[in-house]
Amino acid sequence: MTSSEQLWLEIDRFLATLDKTHAGVAKVRSRMAGLRDRRGSSLQRPANAPLCGGLAEALAAIEIDTAAPLARALANAGLHWESYRGYAADTIGPHFPKAHAYASLMAGADPDWACDFDLGFFLITPGTLYRDHHHPAPELYVPLTGPSQWRFGSGNGWAERQAGAIVWNPPNQVHATLVGAVPFLCLYAWTEQVHVPAKVDFSEDWKVIEAAS
Repeated sequence: MTSSEQLWLEIDRFLATLDKTHAGVAKVRSRMAGLRDRRGSSLQRPANAPLCGGLAEALAAIEIDTAAPLARALANAGLHWESYRGYAADTIGPHFPKAHAYASLMAGADPDWACDFDLGFFLITPGTLYRDHHHPAPELYVPLTGPSQWRFGSGNGWAERQAGAIVWNPPNQVHATLVGAVPFLCLYAWTEQVHVPAKVDFSEDWKVIEAAS
């Protein structure tokens, strides 16, 4: 079994430890099951380290017992990390582009997004606000580290999410993430509309939050 196949397997095994009645988790696992023949080609892109740094620290911060095999598989996978380029620089802010990275397991296997599904890992460095945004794609986040702060709707109150929590964003739901002292590392999936970029939703408190972070 290749490292890519092992990682795919451990993702599914980890998702199976979560709430089996959650519709988002079930949808992701169903999409994964239908794409098993593509998992071996997901490492065709050159392996690299995230430019933002912090991956080793994030992996060391994973304390969920059920995520231990997944963490080992991720550490050995040699993924291709990049920054999300869908946002306009004057909306996402100057800090976030250099403070995050993601590694898609589908970008190499399905570069044209014909399967309309994305799955991978998302990393954000400590003290970073991922500003309010939305996208048509339904999205599953499962933080592997924590805690982190979340809000759903610009200007709404923040709620803490621990590692292992299920965060499901329905299509076009506005959401934001605020990372504290622990690097944020999560499993993510977009289950459809993956070709449509995300858009930022303005909130008046960004500068205050970012100045305090």
